[in-house]
Parts: sequence; structure tokens; C-alpha cells
Amino acid sequence: MSDPIRIFLIDDHQVLRQAIADMLDGQDDLRVVGQAGDARSGIDRMTALERYPDVVVIDLKMPGLSATGAIAEIARTHPATRILVFTMYDNPGYVWSTMNAGASGYLLKNASREDLLRAVRSVAAGNGYLQSEVTMPLVKRLIQEARVAGDRGSLSVREMQILEALAEGRSNKMIARAMDLSEETVKSHLRRIYEKLGAADRAHAVAIALRQQLIG
Repeated sequence: MSDPIRIFLIDDHQVLRQAIADMLDGQDDLRVVGQAGDARSGIDRMTALERYPDVVVIDLKMPGLSATGAIAEIARTHPATRILVFTMYDNPGYVWSTMNAGASGYLLKNASREDLLRAVRSVAAGNGYLQSEVTMPLVKRLIQEARVAGDRGSLSVREMQILEALAEGRSNKMIARAMDLSEETVKSHLRRIYEKLGAADRAHAVAIALRQQLIG
């Protein structure tokens, strides 16, 4: 059996932080190794640990050192540690700044328990994670940028349509039905979209666009 994913929580809301810790510790593959109420003390406590955590779950608005500054410091000093922003703010500008600083995921506090568990496990595995409420407006901006650019390597009209459908939260089956395509054809289009963007999935595609400043 592999070692559990080691998680550190940084959030100035103590009751919420403890509730999240209890929920995560209830999973066999997850273990909370520490907590802090602000970014600076969080970094200091993590540094004092025998081994740095695998995942840091951090709030966006806290006193003292900004979350973006903390993310940049953690990413620079411990690049193997993955960072998940867990916040109530869905502003695309915040998504851009934190992803650009080194965060691997962005999740809103209205997310379900299953979403939080999925996000932690996803970033721990080396993948990105963006909640659909955050992804949709960013994907639409990416589409607009691609249309304006008009480069030869940009997405085709059909690929644009499918990406727009993804941004609206439609499943592969729904897209196939609306476009009179088979699900396999939709999956084939998705593979080409990810290949053109150099992405593994939708969340990764948006993360790449953010890092390359294609969208803001």
C-alpha cells in the first residue's frame, strides 16, 4: 500500500479549516500533517516538518503574506509540492495570478465534498484541477482569443464548437447528440484539441492558456 498523500491546510477560518481536516483525514489515502491560519506561519511550520507536504490547500484572502506570494515561495523552494487554491472568489484575475505563481488547482468553497477530494487527489497526481464554474468563462475567453488570432494552427470550427460545449458543462454524450456525432468522434475531436493546446484535459488546457498569458 502506498503512503497517504500528505496535506497542509492554510486558512484563517479555524472552524472551516478543522472541518476540512477532519473530512480529509477520514480518507485512507489522505493525511493532514499540519495547519496554519496565515501564509507566513504556514510556510514556517511546513519547513519545520520532517518532510514537506505533498499538497498545500490554501485560502486566497488572509492577513499578512498574500496567498499569491506564498504560492510563489512554495513553488520556488519546494517545486515537488502541489498547491490547491480553495477560496470563495471566482474572479478570473485571481485564477490567473495564482496559476501563474505556481498553483496547480483552483476550487471554490461552494464545491462539494467529492469535488474537494477529487481536486486534492488530482493535483497530488501531478495534474491540474479547475472547477467548472471557474473553467467555463476562461475557456470562452480562450476561444475568443483563438478566433482573433486566426493562426493556421488554431482550432477548427468544429473544435471550437466542441470546446464551447465543454465550457457550457456538456458531457461527451450531450455534445454528440447535439452535433449528430458519435461519442467516439467527439472523443477524437477532444484528443486533437488537447494535442493542439499541449494539454491532457480541459483543466490543463486552461492552465496552459493562463501560464502563456493567452487569457487573463
